[in-house]
Amino acid sequence: MNRYRVKKRVFSFLKAFMLLLLVVIIAFPFWQLIVSSMLDTNAIISYPPKFWPSGGSLSNYTEVLKMQGGAYLRWMLNSIFVAGSNTVLVVLVASMAGYAFAKRKFPGSRVLFNVVVATQIIPSVTTLIPLFLIVSKLGWVNTYKSLIFPGVASAFGVYMMTQFMKDIPDSLLEAAKIDGCSNYGTFFKIVLPITVPQLSLLAIFNFTQQWGSLTWPLITVNETMMKTLPLGIASMKDLNGTLTGTIMAASMISFIPLLIAFIFASDKFIEGMTLGAVKG
Repeated sequence: MNRYRVKKRVFSFLKAFMLLLLVVIIAFPFWQLIVSSMLDTNAIISYPPKFWPSGGSLSNYTEVLKMQGGAYLRWMLNSIFVAGSNTVLVVLVASMAGYAFAKRKFPGSRVLFNVVVATQIIPSVTTLIPLFLIVSKLGWVNTYKSLIFPGVASAFGVYMMTQFMKDIPDSLLEAAKIDGCSNYGTFFKIVLPITVPQLSLLAIFNFTQQWGSLTWPLITVNETMMKTLPLGIASMKDLNGTLTGTIMAASMISFIPLLIAFIFASDKFIEGMTLGAVKG
């Protein structure tokens, strides 16, 4: 019995140690970002490296907020607007398409769904030039339209919502139909409220992806005040020279909207992840 308890305690200790080590590995780069954002460039590149912001200040943050007459704040507003608008449209389109594929069978629906899923294996970089040519022909270069609309048709979102909506009982939809609900009424009054956790999960995934997008804005936007945060931060070295500390501070501030979004949607996010795990 004592031997069993010893083994159990050793196992518990090893498990706690491994979890702690994992947390340190994940959190260390973020901590180093915080430290670097409070130091000047010389202190950041000095050896040995600093792991504590001794002698640091918040001057990098004030420099970021004052740069180019508020360019950074404009980049943040651009990112919030673009990522938010795109996410709303992606969630709406994916949920409607998922509902149609899962519950409203039509001729060729299975083939069309397989085609949509198959598009996920196509590297996104191969579609950049054709997509840019389309955007250019439409006159959308250097506009919000070029940043919002091209990513609205999300194959991953359609696939994800289709799988979740297959679990909605048909009897519930039939009862709504008997009560006089139209297809749109059933979708907006019955289906959407049921799938709020899954919609929140998709929204957070998509918002995070759009927030960190760099390649597409780099191709379609070249005006300073139209840039999104990733593109703006990447161009800071060209605007003000190599100001590593300022760039670190700018990167640090860029986490704030993501953190706020996750805090407000964390319950639904975890619920959606749990339901997805149970389904899998």
